[in-house]
Amino acid sequence: MSEKLLARSRALTHPLGVKFTTPLLVPSFSSRGFPLMQSGKSWVARALETTSEWLTDTMLISAYDIFHKQIPSPTKLKCTPELTLLDSGGYEAGVDEDLSSVVVKKHRPKAWSPKNLKAVLDQWPERFAAVFVSYDHPSRRVSLSVQIREAKELFERYPKQMHSILLKPEGTTQRHVGGVLAKVIARPKMLTGFDIIGVTEKELGDSLLDRMERIAELRLALDQDGNTAPIQVFGALDPLSSCLYFVSGAEIFDGLTWLRYAYLDGLCVYRANYGAMAIGLNLRDLLVEAKTMADNVNYLRRMELSMRRVALDNKIGHFSHHVELIRRGFDDLRARLEGRI
Repeated sequence: MSEKLLARSRALTHPLGVKFTTPLLVPSFSSRGFPLMQSGKSWVARALETTSEWLTDTMLISAYDIFHKQIPSPTKLKCTPELTLLDSGGYEAGVDEDLSSVVVKKHRPKAWSPKNLKAVLDQWPERFAAVFVSYDHPSRRVSLSVQIREAKELFERYPKQMHSILLKPEGTTQRHVGGVLAKVIARPKMLTGFDIIGVTEKELGDSLLDRMERIAELRLALDQDGNTAPIQVFGALDPLSSCLYFVSGAEIFDGLTWLRYAYLDGLCVYRANYGAMAIGLNLRDLLVEAKTMADNVNYLRRMELSMRRVALDNKIGHFSHHVELIRRGFDDLRARLEGRI
């Protein structure tokens, strides 16, 4: 039996000619939440080196980390996949954790400004296909109209790259983007011209179903306006929530879970436990770490294929795990939307 899902898969072409197909599950790198090694080198820089030979499709890195030399400059990166999502640094510039964090570590962010972001974007090699994300800083919240205007002014400088607007709450006291999305849903044409529409998982709502509903409402509004720009959920890369957001209308997912945990049977598990169960008890921790990262990327690639089959046949049963849970979640979403899907 087919379900009327909001899942979709589409072929996109970057201005540089690189072709890719959604959905995309994008491994992310960030200096936030990871320690400095004894050498003083950032752990995330080592992770980039470790993955450089086999992370060939997509990745997300932060302009903040490039500017503050937490990772090498673009021309010195050993890891150069076909498509790089260049995040604008809001996560590293703040102190709030994402939903996959376990321990909140004291974080002292360094200065971060639109000028700093432009300095990184200006030096980005034109031959590297990228998606530039609009400027974000947690202590600066502006109206939706200003977010859109500033994003368009920024992106006009870089016509050879793709552009993603990251929608943020309009005030520092607002935790969620519900008010912003309500304005977009009322006037979806205001987002015309952006290649990708981004939202952060944590700012979508206080429950999985709330977040699914807001993704679905945004997707329906964009569809009605004829806007085919994919929705990206920043910070959502675990094997369950990504599937739930996918059937709700999102197409691009990134996050740090693939560095923090191991993927096993549709769940995130402790890396040490994964090493014991799937690799061996006698392998040194550094090798378990590297093997887990490689296995996680392979897991994400298999998930992408499952998602594409779901979008092709409109059948939740193509998922490898949690099929009934995802089906119940989508039924709950349909009830929330009162027949709109």
